[in-house]
Amino acid sequence: MSLEFLSTDLLFPDVPLWAVGCIFVSYFLGFFVRGAFGFGSNIPIVLLTTSVLGPHHAIVLVAVAAFISQIDLLPQGVRTADWQVSKPLIIGMLAGSALGTWLLTLWTAEWLTVTMGLLIMTVVGMDRFRLLERLCKWVDLRSRGITSAFAVTSGTVGTVSGGGALYFLVAYLKLACPTAESFRGTNLVLSGFFMTGRMLFFIIAGLVTLKIIIEALVLVPAIFRNVDGSAFLSYCEPRAILGALQGLLVCGGLVLVGKGFAKMR
Repeated sequence: MSLEFLSTDLLFPDVPLWAVGCIFVSYFLGFFVRGAFGFGSNIPIVLLTTSVLGPHHAIVLVAVAAFISQIDLLPQGVRTADWQVSKPLIIGMLAGSALGTWLLTLWTAEWLTVTMGLLIMTVVGMDRFRLLERLCKWVDLRSRGITSAFAVTSGTVGTVSGGGALYFLVAYLKLACPTAESFRGTNLVLSGFFMTGRMLFFIIAGLVTLKIIIEALVLVPAIFRNVDGSAFLSYCEPRAILGALQGLLVCGGLVLVGKGFAKMR
């Protein structure tokens, strides 16, 4: 399949060939990050593709691609998840996803770009400084009210920013899941149900088009035929690489905020 076909009106309209290549590289690097560090690949992908596709297109495309990537992971989570922990969180995340989808339909591209930048910087900062883990000293994360609030917030933020939903729940899951296996399984189940729910809400809102579905399918080789990111860690210092990645994400978030405000003038 030639790149000339990919930049026609059928796929990636008004996107030059070199930018189509950048989209493929972005998805390859994003899912490489997932393989290397085990956390979501959506945030770096959204940052790298928003300038080319626009915020709405970038968010919906990565949502469809992430949904496809979860097809083989969700069954693994179903077998090992702690369902007593998962069920109330799934309800909260789906409610947040519905709210986030509604906001996407209301906001202009300029406001969405600014919001994405601010949310991405907030999520990275929370992870970098382990703010939720520190919050455990003053707040009972096991409280139903606190847990529900985090679940709704995670669903909303993950939908509006394109990724980072589980950052708000990791501290609670570490406390609630007794084993590493149940922790991983619960994460997979929450991710799978969130991505499925987000897809359904996007479809209901008319955000998912046949063109975007085809674009996501074309990107499948960049998602599944990726290098083993875990092997990469044997040749580097993981903390240093993760720190550099977080720094790049913050810089990218600042760029989005600046571009969004510039377009408002």
